[in-house]
Amino acid sequence: MARAATASLDQTAKLWEISSGDLLLSVVFDVAIMSVTLDLTEYHMFCGGMDGSIFQVDLCSWPVQRERGFQTEREPGKIFKGHRNQVTCLSVSTDGSLLLSGSHDETVRLWDIQSKQCLRTVNYKGLRGPITNAFITLAPANMLNPDSKPSIPLPKVHRHLHNMESTETPASEGLTLCLGLHQKAEQRVKVHNPPRDTPEQQLSACVSGVPDELPEGSSESYLEKAERLYLQMCSTREKNLMGDQEQLKIQVTELEEEVSTLRKINKSLFDFSTCIITKPGK
Repeated sequence: MARAATASLDQTAKLWEISSGDLLLSVVFDVAIMSVTLDLTEYHMFCGGMDGSIFQVDLCSWPVQRERGFQTEREPGKIFKGHRNQVTCLSVSTDGSLLLSGSHDETVRLWDIQSKQCLRTVNYKGLRGPITNAFITLAPANMLNPDSKPSIPLPKVHRHLHNMESTETPASEGLTLCLGLHQKAEQRVKVHNPPRDTPEQQLSACVSGVPDELPEGSSESYLEKAERLYLQMCSTREKNLMGDQEQLKIQVTELEEEVSTLRKINKSLFDFSTCIITKPGK
């Protein structure tokens, strides 16, 4: 059962069931409550008061009552005293032995929960102002080791989606993506960072395909040829903004027709192969 705790200026701290929204417990204090937290076992609830006091409420004590008051005179062993202003944040360690508190008196205090003694005080007076939030978190085992290095190296700015035998290092900082289904056909898109003295962002996209003719002695399948022609068609479309519109449109139309023809041939070959493979034996 998941539970949530709330603090209020009406001098109450409440415990709720998250799934149903029902009120499980309401504790009334003598001062306004500014912060609240629970330990991991949810045996205790810690409440930070406006006057600097921290109250420990036992959630498993008998008799069980939905509404009860916290009487300071009868429960002196359940109060942490040391802050001189409102307690704005609380955090409990994972083992439930330590309590961290921050206050508007510009100090952070670490408490031993069992003895209610302050183990350490960090003073921020004159430096950063009132403390609004502080919490305890788990630290890596090698955090204080000067020779330790991250197990996962940080990626460089220049990255590729495909492993290339040789790549040129860009002169300026930027991100390079190499796109393509195989090594013979690549579509490169480069995005460069704008120079510092230019107020507007500059975005340049360079699309380059493979040449029309392949080296002698190399074989090209229908799929490879179709992809090469498609990349050439994309490159031609990009040139429409700069060259002769009519001539380029004719070239694009011819390329589209050739790509369509190659796709039909490829489909016919696929259907023929399927019939041969699935044909029952005599």
